[in-house]
Amino acid sequence: MAVDKETVQKLAQLADIEIASDELDEVTNRFDSLMLELDRLKELDLTDIHPVSIFPEDGQI
Repeated sequence: MAVDKETVQKLAQLADIEIASDELDEVTNRFDSLMLELDRLKELDLTDIHPVSIFPEDGQI
């Protein structure tokens, strides 16, 4: 998924985050890199992975 400057600006606006115009290229590149890494997670074979509860069940504290 390629991320462009316009998308980054819209997301920043929705999250109420200010991005200076001179930082927009860097933020866009970093966000794009992050999204590419997250896309790689889709390639993992998770068929034998079972969810683990990180919170104790009621009465097991």
